[in-house]
Amino acid sequence: MASLYQQAVEKNHWKAMHNLAELYLRGDGLVKDTNKAIDLYLEMIKLQVPLGYYDMSVMTKRGVGVVQSDKQSVIYLLKAGDVGSPMAQVRLGNIYIYEAKKRDLGVSYLRCAADQNDASANYELATYYEILDRNYPVALHYYQRAAALGERKGAMEIENVFQNGKFSYNKDKKTEGAYYKVSRELANNPDLRFPNLAKDHPLPPNPVQGYHADKDINWRPTGRDDDY
Repeated sequence: MASLYQQAVEKNHWKAMHNLAELYLRGDGLVKDTNKAIDLYLEMIKLQVPLGYYDMSVMTKRGVGVVQSDKQSVIYLLKAGDVGSPMAQVRLGNIYIYEAKKRDLGVSYLRCAADQNDASANYELATYYEILDRNYPVALHYYQRAAALGERKGAMEIENVFQNGKFSYNKDKKTEGAYYKVSRELANNPDLRFPNLAKDHPLPPNPVQGYHADKDINWRPTGRDDDY
């Protein structure tokens, strides 16, 4: 495997660079060599690969193979987010929301990642809207999107809401059962995706907040990307 990755690396295949670097870090199938892993990450950066910046952010944060530097780690992380890394955008979103207390900026980073159909970003948006914004229909919208993209916890959250009647929602055996089924299917096969989940198992409006707590109670989603 390492030999095949090396052949791909010589053709500037960035995924092969990342995978080969991981092998070097673990000493899996070849001699452990942190410096070679760093060299591969730096080569990814030369190619302007978002994951390369993210990988170097992790390495500088941990001080593995390079001098430990929180400042340099953040610089790499910001660059990774700017060039489109969903992982970096999710990390930055959580930093700004929960640590820097700059919620609007944090949410914008999470939205950038969510718009790339990143399951974890949709899940993190859902938890933000549930816990901090307390906009429960929007939270469920993002839990639903997360579940559709393969995040089992999204389905489990919706199942829990309609099993126990949380957030003023009525208990609903049909909806609870539908999302329990999705949860079990994802437990058995995490690679499953449910692109028609919102259509097949739509969520009812919240009895108090409707479909969006910040909009008129009679507002209904139009299906446009900017609904939420």
